[in-house]
Amino acid sequence: MSTLRSRINPRSAESYESRFDYTALFEFSKVINSSLDLNFVLGHILLTIMGKILSSKGMVILRKTNCTFGIEMVKGFSSDLVGASLEIKHIPKSLFHLDKVDTKRHPWAKSLKHSGTKILLPLLTGEQLIGMLGFGERYSKKKLKSREETYLRSLANISATAIEKNRTICEVQQVNRKLDQKIQELNTLFDLGKEFGALLEPDKLVRLLVFSLLGQIGVSRYLICLKEGPDMKVVASRLDGPIPQGELLASLSKVTRPTLISDILVKHGTDSRDVLAGVGLRVIIPMEIQGKTKGLMVLGEKLSREKFSQADLEFLSSLANLAIISLENARLFKEAIEKQKLEDELMIAREIQKGLLPSVLPSIPRMNIAATNVSSKQVGGDYYDVIPTMGGKFIIAIGDVSGKGSPAALLMANLQATIRALVPFEFRLGDLTGRVNDLMCQNTGGIRFVTFFWGLVDPAALTLNYVNAGHNYPYLVHADGSVDRLEKGGMILGVIKTSEPYEEATIHLRPNDLLLLFTDGVSEAMNTESIEYGEERLEALLRAHTNTSAQEMIEEIHRDVQTFSKGAPQFDDLTMMALKVS
Repeated sequence: MSTLRSRINPRSAESYESRFDYTALFEFSKVINSSLDLNFVLGHILLTIMGKILSSKGMVILRKTNCTFGIEMVKGFSSDLVGASLEIKHIPKSLFHLDKVDTKRHPWAKSLKHSGTKILLPLLTGEQLIGMLGFGERYSKKKLKSREETYLRSLANISATAIEKNRTICEVQQVNRKLDQKIQELNTLFDLGKEFGALLEPDKLVRLLVFSLLGQIGVSRYLICLKEGPDMKVVASRLDGPIPQGELLASLSKVTRPTLISDILVKHGTDSRDVLAGVGLRVIIPMEIQGKTKGLMVLGEKLSREKFSQADLEFLSSLANLAIISLENARLFKEAIEKQKLEDELMIAREIQKGLLPSVLPSIPRMNIAATNVSSKQVGGDYYDVIPTMGGKFIIAIGDVSGKGSPAALLMANLQATIRALVPFEFRLGDLTGRVNDLMCQNTGGIRFVTFFWGLVDPAALTLNYVNAGHNYPYLVHADGSVDRLEKGGMILGVIKTSEPYEEATIHLRPNDLLLLFTDGVSEAMNTESIEYGEERLEALLRAHTNTSAQEMIEEIHRDVQTFSKGAPQFDDLTMMALKVS
């Protein structure tokens, strides 16, 4: 046997051993590159190299950030080392022994030495260091030969490539899982969006939101609030204690992004964290539209007991904003329906009110008469009337109810009915005015009032007997350009019951006299600079058109007021009546 051995060429034996090493490297590479399980790969690397150098301890250290490394796996070392971090700035790029490392210059080496690590084998992909393999002392306590170190570096290079590939694939798989999760969330939000969009009832929308939270996130405690005016109103809740109210909800509305209850900043005032945690709540999600908080979702922990991840918070934020947009759309739709219904009712009221004003003015002998009424809203509070009486005489009347819109229109209708009912009794105008005032006080309770002027025209005698109850003084413009103002009467109607009789006055009309009755919507019309049209401008216009008919005078005044106030909104009803003596 010894003779046979002596005949073997040492170079042939060395060549055989090299081929054996190459075959082992190939098998090692095939095994660790065939698996996508990082733990299996790391374990196989450690066991292979530990068996090669005859060491009972091994560890894998991988780079986490630029200078931070973490211990991923150990064999033979204390399991407490797994997860430990090391701050390492400079590492040799070839195998080295820790005994030769100065711990003062390299503090990280101290803990590894203390654990029993003797050998560190860098893991390189190209020139990039991705980690290290650490091993304990060899059983033989011999130093590694140059050939062994070369072989270990080969194993390390193969290992580094396999680890990097495995980590890259794991990262891609993780990204794919996140993408799949995002796609699933988007599909869920899309489906929920269709469900939310199909509902226009806030109660049903809130119930759908609650079911979504229970089904998608799996929470058992919740508090949903919607903003009404300056306050937050609880619309759905399921808690372990009393429902938060008042200042607590107001403080939560200041949260502008999804936040864990424990992370709420307390700058001043009451600390709400303990109160919310006490009723089982863990996270707050603002419901926003255009950066303004319109509602809140405050949720308890998951039924699975898992913590809320960043992905959970992002999904909840999207769900909350989707829900609040649908709720806002439902509110706007409801308001639009109510507004349209109100406008329809106002249109009907407008037609009714038009029916209360004379559609055709009666013909008065020896005189021509014209009138106009332009409401600032769909219905208004101005009133005018011409009522024939016994003996060929005529009542002319004009009034202005305080306020605008429907309340003023209702009171105007009441005034018109009262006057129409009392005129046939042929009482003196002063007495009739007192009766009208008392009825107005009884109907309004002194809250609203009416300025009112009326007169009894006698075409045969060319006289006008009148009472002015706090109304704008009518103009009586004579043919020679002189002007009289009709101011006799008493207080406005509807404030207090009559204590002093209303004063009557009688004036004689002359040929070509022009009588103008008007409301303050004429004299107080404003331009874009908030300057009033004014009675001086009105009087000057009357003096300049003494030869016009009643209808022409009405049209001229209306045209001049419109020109003056062009570009400014009409704030008040505009009513005029003109009477021209032939």
